Amino acid sequence: MSDLAENKREMFDGMRAYHQSEISHAHHAITMLLAISAAAGAVVLAILFPQVTPKHVQEIAWGLWVVVSVFAVTVAWTAHIKISSDHQIYARFGAEYVKTCELLGFYDPVEWSAQKTSIKTDKKIGQGKGYRKTQAIIWSFAAMLIALTLLFALLIDHLV
Repeated sequence: MSDLAENKREMFDGMRAYHQSEISHAHHAITMLLAISAAAGAVVLAILFPQVTPKHVQEIAWGLWVVVSVFAVTVAWTAHIKISSDHQIYARFGAEYVKTCELLGFYDPVEWSAQKTSIKTDKKIGQGKGYRKTQAIIWSFAAMLIALTLLFALLIDHLV
């Protein structure tokens, strides 16, 4: 029983580590997307309010769109893959955690204050889909950057 309890603790610690890793990758992806948007904003400002009007403004605007698109998709894609990978390990630890709790009898009914209850009731630990929402946020941010730089390039194309 003590080995099972220690194993349960180890699995829970593993779940915590991989959950923190998912969160960390999301933070890194958002930070990188913010850096891309700041750099793109600097280029936009340089085009809209130049000290000296640059030549090839249209090419610069379209180049900005290409560069932002490549960087944003790369960040979103790699974050998506890493978060999915971390979640698979997290879910495996969760399934093992539930199995260990079953072996320890934590889901078995016990009498407590004249009522039958169990110590644990949730058997879907680590099987949630919250990580998909995090991935969707990252992809939405990347898509917004791509769309805004595309609109800017189209606007510059139309005005010049």
